[in-house]
Amino acid sequence: MNKLKIYPPSSLNSPDLMPPFSEFGYRFLAEGDSWFTVGALNPLKNSNLLFEMRFAQTGCVINCATPGDTLNHMSELNSDPDFIDLLTGRRARVWDGLLLSCGGNDLIDALGVRGPGVPLAKRLLREAAEWGDASQGAARYLSDAGWQTFSTYLKANLKHMVGLRDAGPSRGAPMFLHGYAVPMPRPAPAELGIGPWLYPSVQAYAVPEADYEAVAALLIRRLAALLAECAADAANFPNLHFFDTTLIPIQAAAKGSSGESGSWINEIHLNRQGCSALAVPWAAAIEKVIRAERGDD
Repeated sequence: MNKLKIYPPSSLNSPDLMPPFSEFGYRFLAEGDSWFTVGALNPLKNSNLLFEMRFAQTGCVINCATPGDTLNHMSELNSDPDFIDLLTGRRARVWDGLLLSCGGNDLIDALGVRGPGVPLAKRLLREAAEWGDASQGAARYLSDAGWQTFSTYLKANLKHMVGLRDAGPSRGAPMFLHGYAVPMPRPAPAELGIGPWLYPSVQAYAVPEADYEAVAALLIRRLAALLAECAADAANFPNLHFFDTTLIPIQAAAKGSSGESGSWINEIHLNRQGCSALAVPWAAAIEKVIRAERGDD
């Protein structure tokens, strides 16, 4: 199996750095959040999904997600000048597929919304006085009105990304989205003291510690269902493919742990083993779609 060869957008600015596109079976363009960038600054210790992909054919990717963009949101991805230029500008070309990592940081951002007087429609968690009946399980802590707002936002930004694809020579090319794995809210920041991300939110809303994992699982699975819904809507999101990574078993982090634990390098990012567990089957699903579109199957 072949590892994905990863290039930055700047490699297209110079003939000396230009990737040898003709030598690769697959040519991808990637944009995304920290699941495409963590590990780029310290590859001996960390990893990301792109690093761990393996294909039967050779493949390369121009990755617009850079190490400094570890907390990009979908609205920012949609306005990335490199990504737009590579789809519709002077460096645009026909890509065999677009690899997208998005939605996770938007979810984290939405979870962090809190404060006096913030209406339920603008936050994902309920205050203690608003909790539903215990029989609802983890759903008792979530705001359905807030989730609807979040869903509308995500769909609008994803539709804009589809529009960018279809405004250039890669019109109609397959777009591939992944889901996430279920994290354990815990005091486990990344390097340089960045994070944690979920832990402050569940604490601020007084969610009982015994329900931390259940709340995270419900949110991640709702996000997966939302992305799957978009992929099934061919009228609004043509040739969009979602791979549900929530179905792949990985080792959970220990409650209350503050460093690498289970399959996790920190609270919301997987270690190399965890990334490989998700990236390898996702790559196989991507390759199956491309082969079918080319008539190779």
